[in-house]
This record gives sequence, structure tokens and C-alpha cells, in this order.
Amino acid sequence: MAYQSIITMVGFFLSLFVAAQTLYASNLPANDPDYSRLLDFIELQDLQDPLVEFGAAEEVFDHRLNRENIAYLNQDQTLLKNIRTQLNSKTLNYQLSTSSKRLLVVPESRGEYAQLFEQYCLTAVDHLLTRIHMPSPYEQIVTLMGPLPTLAEPQQPTGITAYLVHNLVDEYVEEYLFYNKDDDQRKIKIRLSNRMVDSKIGSVTSFLKIEADSQFEFIREPYTLWQNSAINPFNVLIVPIEETLHILVRPFTETAMQADLVRCKPTQLEQVQQVVDEWMVVEEAIVGGVVWQVMPEILTRFLHEGSPDLLADILTEREELPQYRLLRSAIQVVTDLGVNPAIDVYRNNPLDFRNMIGLSNISASMESAQKPQPTMQID
Repeated sequence: MAYQSIITMVGFFLSLFVAAQTLYASNLPANDPDYSRLLDFIELQDLQDPLVEFGAAEEVFDHRLNRENIAYLNQDQTLLKNIRTQLNSKTLNYQLSTSSKRLLVVPESRGEYAQLFEQYCLTAVDHLLTRIHMPSPYEQIVTLMGPLPTLAEPQQPTGITAYLVHNLVDEYVEEYLFYNKDDDQRKIKIRLSNRMVDSKIGSVTSFLKIEADSQFEFIREPYTLWQNSAINPFNVLIVPIEETLHILVRPFTETAMQADLVRCKPTQLEQVQQVVDEWMVVEEAIVGGVVWQVMPEILTRFLHEGSPDLLADILTEREELPQYRLLRSAIQVVTDLGVNPAIDVYRNNPLDFRNMIGLSNISASMESAQKPQPTMQID
């Protein structure tokens, strides 16, 4: 039977920049829409419900949340007493029956806000695609107003759907079975749910499937999620630009990953993950470099905003995270080359762009680590 492993790659949200190139208001077309009211909407109080299930639950075991759940059960003596009474037992035995994780979303129910954000996303994406001369990857960009349609299985989609939502929530669920050791046929089920607001404002997900014969296959989700709420409203405005770029360059990244994996022949999942992580750093870098150039144009053209200090703050915050450690270097490279030439470099050979921003060759170092080291004798 073929051994399979799945490694998830998430295009983490990237926030950045200060002005690099700016279109001045005097040169703007007179009929450009004005989305500046979005800033007021984004600062409104967050909606907490309704929560809508997005996709199927996945079997996952979270060690930290499991410890928290067990501590909660041990502290709730009233619950344990009721279970003992129902089972007619002084002592209890229990087992973890299932554990799973799923994504919940809070749809945007405020009509004007939803419509304005959807129109902004369409306009911003159109500006980007015109700027970089690339076709749209989307089947549709649509506001999620209620329960989801049936989601397609991960595949190689011909078009991606961008679902616009208000908030994202991760739900982790564990089910415990309590029983009397002298009568294990009678059981009481307790379900514990942990919900946490998802910190990602947008995401693009791929799966790397590894077969027993070291064949690698990438499978992409046919959708992306864009959230319209954030502490810093400019994070929301960046989402359609950043996630579109991730979708467009992801095939180039996957080609580079596959070449590295074939070359270094990893023998452990940790080594595979290392290759994936390093290339995601590079992808975040090219995406960030382009966003740095394009986003000020969009702010000036469609929101009549320059480059406020909040944008610089976002860049500073993101630089503290390891996946964005090459962001500033990439911004300089894209500034020097220009947006389209930089994308062309990444399209033609991502390794060239990786070398430009100063990341060492991870596969070469892995190959070296796997080879027996020769001994030397000095007479």
C-alpha cells in the first residue's frame, strides 16, 4: 500500500509597505470609484454570529487544547458528579472518542458594507491584473451571505472562487466517552468545543501529496477566503492584492519545490517541511515586493489615501515573523527591477529570484547533511 502524507501550505497573510510609486490625484481618471467609506465600515464593531460551517471537519488532534479540555473536565466537579450518578459508579473511566477541527465563518450581513467591499475587491484585482498583464485566476469573487454551497474537493481548478466573509473562526471539537469499568456498554458522551478567531485575513492553500515512490503532487483548494475585518483597516485593503498574487505565483513556487525535493530526496517528513517552508518564505517575498509597489497606487487611486504611518507599522510588525524575514530585501529587488520584470524572473526561474534576495540553497545544504562526511588525516 502506498504511503501517503499530506503537508498543508498556507499562504499566510502578508501586510506591508510604505509608498514606493504613487499615482497623483491630478492624473487620475475622473470616473474612478471612491472606496474611502470602507475605512469607516471596517472600524465598526465586529459581528460574532451567525457562525456558518465552511467545508468538512478534519480529524486532528491538538495536544495543547486536549490538555486544556482535560483540565476543564477535572475542574467541573458538578459535571463529573452528574456523570457518576447516571452511571451509578463512584469511579469513572473515559476515553477520547474523536477529535476534529473545522473552519467557521461569520458572513457579512450589513448590505452596504458587503456591497462596497465586494466592489472594492473586484476593482483592486482588476487594477493589479492590468498592471502585471496577467489573466484573472477567478471564477467569481462573491460575498458569502449565508450557508455555503457544497465545496468541491481539492483539485487543479480552472477557476478559483474568492469568498468574502466578515470573520473566520477555528473550531476544535473533542468527544469523550465516560463509562463504568464494570459496565462498559453504557456510556455517556461529552462534547467540548474550543473556538478561536483565526488570525489570517486571507489565505491560499495547497496540499503536497507524497507517494511511496517519492513522487510529489500538488493539489490546490478551489477557493480562497478574504475577511473584511481587522484591527488595522489597511490589512483588509491589502487582502485581494496579496492573495491574488499568491494564487498567480503559486504554480511557479510548486515547480521550484518539486525540483528541490527531487534533487535532495528527503527521507523524513521534517526535511520535506523544511523545503516547503523555505520556498514559502520566497513566495511571501516576491508577493510582498509587488504589493509594496502596487498598493500605494490603489490607495491613491481608489481611496484618495497616501501612505499613512499605519502601513509602515504593518511592515515593521511583519518583519518580526520568520516567514517575512526576506521581505525588505525583496522590496528592494522589486523596486530595482520593476514589478513586471521581477515577476518574469520568478516565473522563469524562482531560484534566480531566491538568489537575488539572499536565501541560501536549502536543497544543497540538505544533500550535504545526508551524505557521509569524509575523514581527513594530516601527517
